[in-house]
Amino acid sequence: MKALFFLIITLLLLGCQAETNIEVLNPSLAKINGNWQLYKTSIGYPMPNGPTEIKIENTDIVSFDATKKTYIRTINGKVTESSPFDVKAVSYNGSKAREAIVFEKEQKYSYLTFDEDNLTIILYQSTSIGAELADGNIYYYQKVK
Repeated sequence: MKALFFLIITLLLLGCQAETNIEVLNPSLAKINGNWQLYKTSIGYPMPNGPTEIKIENTDIVSFDATKKTYIRTINGKVTESSPFDVKAVSYNGSKAREAIVFEKEQKYSYLTFDEDNLTIILYQSTSIGAELADGNIYYYQKVK
């Protein structure tokens, strides 16, 4: 009887310990997890009577591993960027905080928006941490199936 009691207590303690090691993902990390392909680039402030979008000529894929918090960008199958990243609220000069992807290796950030209807993530042109970008391009990515 004592052996059964100790077995139950041991199993309960091991179960509790296992639960405390599980990390709960930020909902935005869970949303961006996976591979995304660039399908549209909007020009921040286009010239009068000029184009408002840049034609996509390459296969540009960004990959986010939400568990390891790693980011990889490939263009036509070649890795062009990689960095640890996180999703954080970013605010500069007293502006309202907005959700952004912070690329830790480059010390840059890119504002992040979700378009739930089109299963799209929208990334604003990245800029250095401590700076604020007002007229950069906007990049639209759809989930790779």
